[in-house]
Amino acid sequence: MSGGGSVYQTVIFSVQKTLDETGQFPEEIADIAAVTGIAEKDIRALFGTKAALHEAMIYQAVTLLNDSLRAGVIASPSDDPITQLHSIAHSYVIWAQDNPGLFRLLVTALNGQIEPDSTLHRYTTSMRDLYHRKFAEAQARGILAPDMDIEITMMMLHCLTKGGNMMFLTRNTDPWFDGDTRPTAELAERIFVQFMQNLVRANRACPQQVA
Repeated sequence: MSGGGSVYQTVIFSVQKTLDETGQFPEEIADIAAVTGIAEKDIRALFGTKAALHEAMIYQAVTLLNDSLRAGVIASPSDDPITQLHSIAHSYVIWAQDNPGLFRLLVTALNGQIEPDSTLHRYTTSMRDLYHRKFAEAQARGILAPDMDIEITMMMLHCLTKGGNMMFLTRNTDPWFDGDTRPTAELAERIFVQFMQNLVRANRACPQQVA
């Protein structure tokens, strides 16, 4: 999803800056035109509608996130799917911390209606498939028991991720975090690490299952 060269990028970066500073998507195309100095008709020629611009921003968020996740996986041992899952989680947390506006946009969209064949739909199903592959690989390598229910495990991880997302968004108003001064990114990663440690411990393959 691209076009218009520097005009396209200027609009995308302008909206991203607005999201970072205000947490809100621009109300009107005219607001973007006023900030960027680009004619409203030129912005509409590229994006058409506010909904199309919103989809373009989701695409921007997913593209940057995928780049971060890919780098994390590449830097991990290729024969250790559990370590790779840790790297994915770490990359996700760092991306969320570094891109607060896009993170909020993505999480808000994920908690709404996800249209079939949309960027959001492709992203979330690709993450589901990635989790499935890594857990299946861990079973095949004798790290996790072959009778572990991958589908339930994936749903548990999905719920954990959604909860972590909301922690980033609502921590300042959530009484559960009163008095805890640790950074949200640190808390999110520690929660994931403990979840994975408990998961592996509870589903470790027995020697006779590996043989």
